[in-house]
Amino acid sequence: MSDLFDRKSGAVMRQTREEDLDRLIALALAAPGDTGSAIGDMPAPGDWRAGAIALRATPIAATTHCMDVVDRFLRDPTLPALAVVDGNDRPIGLVGRTHLLYEFARPFIRDLYARRPIRELMARDPLVVDEETGIEALGAEITAAGGGAFSAGFVVTAGGRYLGVGSALDVMRRLVARMAEHNRALDRAVEEAERANAAKTAFLANMSHELRTPLNAVLGFSEIIMTQMLGPVGHARYLEYIGDIHSSAEHLLSLINDLLDIAKADATGLPLDIEPVDVISLAAETLRMVAPRAEKAGVVLAADLPERMPVITGDRRRLRQILLNLLSNAVKFTPDGGEVRLILEDLPAEPGEPARIRMMVADTGIGMTAEQIPIALSRFGQIDSSLTRRHDGTGLGLPLSRALAEMHGGGLTIDSTPGFGTTITVTLPHRAMVRPAGTDPVKADQGL
Repeated sequence: MSDLFDRKSGAVMRQTREEDLDRLIALALAAPGDTGSAIGDMPAPGDWRAGAIALRATPIAATTHCMDVVDRFLRDPTLPALAVVDGNDRPIGLVGRTHLLYEFARPFIRDLYARRPIRELMARDPLVVDEETGIEALGAEITAAGGGAFSAGFVVTAGGRYLGVGSALDVMRRLVARMAEHNRALDRAVEEAERANAAKTAFLANMSHELRTPLNAVLGFSEIIMTQMLGPVGHARYLEYIGDIHSSAEHLLSLINDLLDIAKADATGLPLDIEPVDVISLAAETLRMVAPRAEKAGVVLAADLPERMPVITGDRRRLRQILLNLLSNAVKFTPDGGEVRLILEDLPAEPGEPARIRMMVADTGIGMTAEQIPIALSRFGQIDSSLTRRHDGTGLGLPLSRALAEMHGGGLTIDSTPGFGTTITVTLPHRAMVRPAGTDPVKADQGL
């Protein structure tokens, strides 16, 4: 009787032990993340730092009992591993989930499963992909499939039939290699674009003499004919034609000058001839130059100039070029009967900011939307409007003015409302903080 009890008791114990081991092995083979909740927050999109994907699991000490660690893995199937740390929270080891649970059950696995079919241990819903699946799409499928595909891998088929197996590590290696190849191609494209742009700017900068010399000759000879310096022309229509030739040459020379200035700024940087500048006299001079154009367009030209302003340092010719560009643009985009006003202000020094002056050109013209302002500030950018189509231009005035202001250590901003007008503000330090030739003002500001 006792022998029968022992046999029955032993059978029950073996069955219980086998069930426990079945559960233990099933959990060991389960993919991390199949059940339970994730630990820590999901990384933000585009955050590729290791800290963004780290699971904030409480580490264990080197003296922790193995059974306690096994129990912790069994309680939370989402844990892929646990770190072992010393008393100062410095990592001294790592315990992998699958490795520990497998090692814990290994003495019993042969006896339990040696004669059982492999279907009892296989993953019953593996990731199966066709051989033509792209590497990026395969990476996305592995991610969507969850932890099982990361740990167990995937099956590759051809026409629905087995072809081979693969691992997530292989996919990661290929993706990294693909990304590196893509980056190399991008680097080559950027280098080629930079070389082409450098060649273009160098060509334009070196063409200054060749382009300006014949135009100056056209201007000079046409002016002699217009003034009939060497005698009467003999026909009034000829005088009309030569006037058109002279005005067209002046316009063309102005466009070429802007284009060459932009090209030279890109290639070598525009040299600045720094000297003391009386801003009030400079503004009055510029207003006199623009006045005939404003009168012809029916635009009122006004100014708010203080009686006294400090003398600043800068390139007088370049500062006049800024004001001419801004005033001419304002007159160009202001309909008949509108107003263009030049305002000068002196700004005292502030914490972290030197003393500055502010030059504002405000008009009552057509204005711009927020989307159109970046276009107006881009090279060759022109706003599509009826006034733009009635006037010639390259779209270089505003970007060149901004570049010149930044070369003095200042800046240019635009505030505009469609139908109400535009105010362009140039801020300059009292003493020009000249940037080195050939540097990008934006990159210089960012410390790049």
